[in-house]
Amino acid sequence: MSSSVNNNSPFTWLGLLKWSLAYSDGTRSSGEEFKPMSKADVEFLEKVMKEGIIDEGERMKEILRSLTEGVEGVLNESVVGREEEKKKDISEDDMLEMFQELRDIVEQIDYARAFMAMGGITFLLGCATTEGSVPKSIRKASLSVLATMCQNNPPVQLNLLEAGHIPQLIQMFFDYSPTGKNGDIGDDSMREKVVQTLSASIRGHAMAEHIFCQNEQAKTMLRLGLGM
Repeated sequence: MSSSVNNNSPFTWLGLLKWSLAYSDGTRSSGEEFKPMSKADVEFLEKVMKEGIIDEGERMKEILRSLTEGVEGVLNESVVGREEEKKKDISEDDMLEMFQELRDIVEQIDYARAFMAMGGITFLLGCATTEGSVPKSIRKASLSVLATMCQNNPPVQLNLLEAGHIPQLIQMFFDYSPTGKNGDIGDDSMREKVVQTLSASIRGHAMAEHIFCQNEQAKTMLRLGLGM
């Protein structure tokens, strides 16, 4: 039996099944005595089981660490006089893939709260609201993850509210409106992400809904969005 196991293979489960079938064809009677597994077989099985199960908590930490380095590298590039070796070798496409993976993980409410506990809200909100230095694609991806994290998740909604996200995101909406500081250009895709995140972050949370409704700019944003 080969002991090589491909860490990155999505078909580890298939290899495990084939190995299992090789040792049992289902024809043995229930009263027949089974021989104990050899040490090599036990080690192989443990290795397959360990490598075939992803620890989502550890994976979120890895993603947060990598994204932090990637964003730091992007910011360093915009600062005159930074040494070349300080730039992080993580491409924008790589970061977008990690954001997508992170979004898939935090769809689970408990993982969303765990990522919040790691400081994820501060990181994502910082990425989303940093204009100029951080690419638009990264800012939009950050907003998407925030929206996913906080929907129907009161502790995350409260954490985001305490971070002061409502006025920051409302300002982003106006910044990317045709009448904003981007002139007549605007960016509907960015505004859509902002509205999506605001909606998810206040929906079903009484305090957040109250604060949003008391914000004069929020009222103007709604009127603008409704074409009034």
